Amino acid sequence: MGVWWRDSPAKLVELLRRRGLDPDRVDDVEAAWQAFREFLAVPVDGLEADPDADSDGWIIQWGRYSWHDNLPSLGFTRQFGVGDHQPEYWQVSLELVFSDGPAIDQLHAQDTGFDFSAQGQEQDAALSEAERELHHDPALQALWKSTPTRSAITLERAG
Repeated sequence: MGVWWRDSPAKLVELLRRRGLDPDRVDDVEAAWQAFREFLAVPVDGLEADPDADSDGWIIQWGRYSWHDNLPSLGFTRQFGVGDHQPEYWQVSLELVFSDGPAIDQLHAQDTGFDFSAQGQEQDAALSEAERELHHDPALQALWKSTPTRSAITLERAG
C-alpha cells in the first residue's frame, strides 16, 4: 500500500527533511535530487487503473520563467493521472529558484520530456540516462552546483 496521491507532497517534504533540507529553503540541489529520486520510487494510490495510461511519470525542467521573475530555476515534477476513463492530471513539483550569475547566463528553457517508466529497474535506467544528459549542459551544471535562493513544493492540476 502506498501513499494517497493527494498526500504525496507531504511524503516529498518528509524525504527532503530526512536529508536535512528545509523544503522552503533547499540549499543543496544534489541532495534534493536524491530525495526526489526516492520520492519517485514511493508507490502512490488513487491513480488511473488502466495499465496503458500515463498515470505516473516525471519530468525535469529548467530555464527562466516569468512566474519565477525570469530568474534561473530548476524543477523536479512527478505527474499523476487520477480517476477512471477520463483522468485528471496532477503534478507534485519541487521548484528551485536561483540568483543570476555569469556561469548560468546561457541557461535556456528545456526539459527532459515526460517519462512514464515502470518503477524499479526501468525507472532507474531512465533516471540514470537523464542524469547523464543533465551533466553535459555547462549552464545546468553550474546551476546544479549553486545554492537556490528559494524553493517550494506544490500540488497543482496540470494543464
